[in-house]
Amino acid sequence: MTKPFGKAVIKILGARDTLICDITTSDPYCLISTKDSKTFKTEVIYKTLNPIWKDEEFVFDIIENSQIISILMYDEDKFSKDDFMGLVKINIDEYKTKGQRDIWIPLEGKNPNKKAKKRGDIHIQLCYYSFTSLPNYLIKNNHNLILKLSKQLISDDFGKSIMYYFSNCSESGKELIDIVRDLASVEIEQTNDAKVLFRTDSLSTKVIVSIFKTIGFGYLKEALCPLIMSMIENDINLEVDPSKGITEADVEQNAIQLSFFCSSFITAIKASLADQLPIEIRLICQIINELVEKKYPNDNIKSVGGFFFLRFVNPAIFSPEALGLISVAPNPNVRRTLTLVSKILQNISNQVTFSSGKEEYLSSFNSFISSRFDDFKIILQEISSCNNNNNNNNNNNNNNSLFKNLKIDSNLLMKYTDTIITSISEKKQHLIDIDDNQFNDEILSRYQLILSQQKQESKILIEKSKINKK
Repeated sequence: MTKPFGKAVIKILGARDTLICDITTSDPYCLISTKDSKTFKTEVIYKTLNPIWKDEEFVFDIIENSQIISILMYDEDKFSKDDFMGLVKINIDEYKTKGQRDIWIPLEGKNPNKKAKKRGDIHIQLCYYSFTSLPNYLIKNNHNLILKLSKQLISDDFGKSIMYYFSNCSESGKELIDIVRDLASVEIEQTNDAKVLFRTDSLSTKVIVSIFKTIGFGYLKEALCPLIMSMIENDINLEVDPSKGITEADVEQNAIQLSFFCSSFITAIKASLADQLPIEIRLICQIINELVEKKYPNDNIKSVGGFFFLRFVNPAIFSPEALGLISVAPNPNVRRTLTLVSKILQNISNQVTFSSGKEEYLSSFNSFISSRFDDFKIILQEISSCNNNNNNNNNNNNNNSLFKNLKIDSNLLMKYTDTIITSISEKKQHLIDIDDNQFNDEILSRYQLILSQQKQESKILIEKSKINKK
């Protein structure tokens, strides 16, 4: 990581010689926060100038240099605004290399230009835990750790976290391409039937689909939405299943129109490839094509189609609102028509026709499907190549420009980092030969920080109206 990355743990232990706010005593409590965090509140310690707090530990994400943690002390009043007693501002940079520190810090006023008033001291323990070593473990030995866990860690959240984490690990995006290649290689190696390759849930499919849907959102919107919206606005209802109560004449007429809309989608996809399909999707399709060809030379193009159509294009056609492509869901009639379109396109991609059985009524499209096999081969071969010379992608075929759309702010990056650490910690028992004690200790300690951070949610300050802002 190029950015400072870690968590700071602060325990508020007590204070001494604090201000008198209630005749002879005070009822002190503390508020603690960073500029980007929620504000947390300690317990109120009643009738004392030397409070002692128990179980007041707070964990904060540290995502930038010179990040400040602020602690403000107040005196609680039942019938008026709480009185300000003092504050401290802690620059975490000063403690990053010092391990755990137990320190007393003088409380200050809000206005540093005013003559200093003795407000007492606050007692805290502080320790900073760096997260910058995590990439070293994740990329070690060709991502060996993640590959070993790839059968257990197949959630959407983990796949999405891997996508964002590796795309932000380096400026070039190379690490994300490498993890995609390694995950795909393992799945191909462990699959004995080309027909089921990339068809089941796996970490490789989760990561790749996350990339396609995120990077390719704009592509889907430009290439497919005009046609989808036209069908919605015109309430296109093209049922071709006789069991749905339509006449044979209607089935025949609807089939002609359905073939037309299938052809329209194919034309829209073909026309959009040169200028709109992101280079990152092409590069991943190229990787899949080349890796599958080594083991299953007759199924490489079908495998590319399994990602591009089955998991990327077709979901956008039959459920565009679920991907955020449109704001209002199609009505049931249009949804049915879009679903039929996606079924036909998927069979063309798979290079198979409909057989007798569950959806025998679609076998009437077999001639149309067969006539489009070559079109789809051309489409899938084109998206599996990064060697085109079109104006948009020619200059972008450069590692320095990959995955720019996946760059996120440090707060989100920490969130996805937490997901990775939590997932690894919960599944670590599945690893056979983890004998790296430093790794075990670091992952466990950081996981405990994440758990502590979740528990402190109960201490979030809800009511601010009684705090004296003066």
